[in-house]
Amino acid sequence: MEPFPRNLVARNGRVFTIDFARPADLDEVVQFLRQHFFSTSPNCYLVNRSNGPIEDGGLHNYLSGCVKDPPVSLTVRDSDGRLAAVRLNELEEPGALHHEALTPPANEKPRLIMSLLGDLEEGIDLFTTFSTKKILALAMMAVDKSYGQLGLATTLVSLSLDLAKANGAGAVKVCAVSQHAARVAAKNGLETIRTIDYATYEFNGEKPLAQLTDLLAEHSVAVLMARRL
Repeated sequence: MEPFPRNLVARNGRVFTIDFARPADLDEVVQFLRQHFFSTSPNCYLVNRSNGPIEDGGLHNYLSGCVKDPPVSLTVRDSDGRLAAVRLNELEEPGALHHEALTPPANEKPRLIMSLLGDLEEGIDLFTTFSTKKILALAMMAVDKSYGQLGLATTLVSLSLDLAKANGAGAVKVCAVSQHAARVAAKNGLETIRTIDYATYEFNGEKPLAQLTDLLAEHSVAVLMARRL
């Protein structure tokens, strides 16, 4: 495939630079996701609202698994070098410990996030379903609203599928925690395998997401989606 970095001419004619996300970018990526991801996902929003922002150290540990060799995560920068979008991915293999398992959250609300994501995939073996030893997980994606509707998100997912193939993955999956993520995944051929309704999801005997009525009006479910490559 064409090497990175590379230019992208957006729908409005603006030129962006797409490159691999590298360890040196991690601090900037963390701050970008704070602003443009954790405020839109209902389960992550609850963490921010109830306990204050997630500590940088925890996010660094959590996201470091997506920013390593071989590089499969991507950044988009505008002509001034500022982040416009981020697409974090991770290659998974059967039986391997992924960064979620290596860095368990220290308090209850972040555990809610991991519990919900775990329940989305409980009892589902996508390695067997797709007869593959590698799957690319589309972990997190965020686009600065200033650059919305320019095709950046769709382009990043399409490029991620190319990277998955180049790294020997036989399938791709996403735990889409917002309808934005689900729509982009569907445009790239990923199909729904399981959904979880935020309003009725139980954690520690309660339904902690049911109160987020404004967000739930747009983002009502978390969705596990996947496709063969």
